[in-house]
Amino acid sequence: MKILLNAFIGLAITLSSFGQTWLDNSCPIKEKISNEEYASKKPNNVLSLIINQEGKLLLNGKRNEGMSEIQFKEFIYDFLTNPSDHKAKADSPKQAIIALGSYGEHDSYNLILKYVREVYLYVWDTAAEERYNTIYMNLDCKQREKVRKQGFPYKVLELNHGEDEKKPSFSPGVPSFSGDVKDN
Repeated sequence: MKILLNAFIGLAITLSSFGQTWLDNSCPIKEKISNEEYASKKPNNVLSLIINQEGKLLLNGKRNEGMSEIQFKEFIYDFLTNPSDHKAKADSPKQAIIALGSYGEHDSYNLILKYVREVYLYVWDTAAEERYNTIYMNLDCKQREKVRKQGFPYKVLELNHGEDEKKPSFSPGVPSFSGDVKDN
């Protein structure tokens, strides 16, 4: 666990020191998730990250306040890899989908997305080191695609953000309120 923690800290420092944007745009990631694929997945294969109206993060509908950056990244990594074979986590990294949404505009949305992407970059770096003895960013496009497809395909569905401004975006829906009246 300490090794994983140190690796995440090292990765975070390295990435922040370069002011990294999402990868280098030389090899676009083509994996797209349709709403049908998202809706048809078994619940344990979907991790829902929703930012509520207060700007608080809900992990699969549960508030998880006080979580540090490292703890959050370890949570995402643990969901994807499921080392203890927990029934509430993804069956495999190939089955895992991370859905990210927000009720309104929040600064934390981009930060959460950045953290999720950093976890993916970490697992891709690890796989690239094992297979090619170099980091993911040093690979050519075909090698990068092999690393992703054979281990950790990028399956992040941004619920609020359509690819095109003219397309309607998918919303996580209207939140329930404790004051709502229920008809019996």
